[in-house]
Amino acid sequence: MVRIKRKVIQIANSTQLISLPRKWALKYDIKKGDELDVDEDGYKLLVTTGTVPTTREIEVDVSGLTPRLADRFMARSYQKGYDMITVQYDNPETAIAIQNKVKELLGFEIMEQNKSTIIIKSISSKLNIDFDSSLRRAFLIVMDMANTCLEAFTKADKKTLENLYYKDFDVNKFCYFCLRFINKGFHGGSGTYILYYLVESLEDVGDEYKVLAKHLAKVKTKNKKNLLDVLFKVNELTKIGYEFFYKPEKEKAVRGITLYKETREEIRNLFVTRDANEAAALNSLDLIARGVYHFPTMRLDTLKGLGG
Repeated sequence: MVRIKRKVIQIANSTQLISLPRKWALKYDIKKGDELDVDEDGYKLLVTTGTVPTTREIEVDVSGLTPRLADRFMARSYQKGYDMITVQYDNPETAIAIQNKVKELLGFEIMEQNKSTIIIKSISSKLNIDFDSSLRRAFLIVMDMANTCLEAFTKADKKTLENLYYKDFDVNKFCYFCLRFINKGFHGGSGTYILYYLVESLEDVGDEYKVLAKHLAKVKTKNKKNLLDVLFKVNELTKIGYEFFYKPEKEKAVRGITLYKETREEIRNLFVTRDANEAAALNSLDLIARGVYHFPTMRLDTLKGLGG
């Protein structure tokens, strides 16, 4: 963010004006008579234009990186708002990792590929989705993953647990899109940074439910009851986080923090287990609880009862 100072110009006794930065006006082709959106946010005014931002391109060489690091690079480049990515690579495994990652990047397609280069471009103009519907969709998929974990573990349905990771691909798609949307400047306001963190947290929660399912599929039957109780409570926390995000209520915030403390205490008490898979499952449940805990606590300012 670049901060530019402007002097206020007084016109007659009522109107006050400030000028637009020349470079910004040229970049977005602002002309006399154009309409701009001005949003009031406390002591701030946010001025935006409907003009599509300039296409951003990047060329990189991921040779020498592991496939996992190439995967991460692709995700971050997409989230940061690049519209065309030219990638140089040095082995087939890295190319496969990039190809697989592009499937999770909404609006991106591989346009060209040879033995050492892949060119990926945005075709997002063909997408009929927006930030709000994408974020809600990501939430609902995470909720579905939570319910599937509980139901499949209750029924000892190992196959369903082992295949849960497919749903995480969709969580990634919608969360990545939301992060990109924010970084492209299409979603502003004083809560932007918190919102960005919460979207990243939601994506992490989806990842952790995927890992949890893998461990639950290997847990011994005798350790099932303790985990079922904790899993039920963590899923309830996830539900509270979702409901509070869209309808903030004081009772939900109080219920969330109370349940969070109870659940983490129960998890700590169960860590005496000698079953490695149970311990791994408990660790995943702990990470999920800590992730969804932020959804009510970091949005307390939206409570009307607190003046939000």
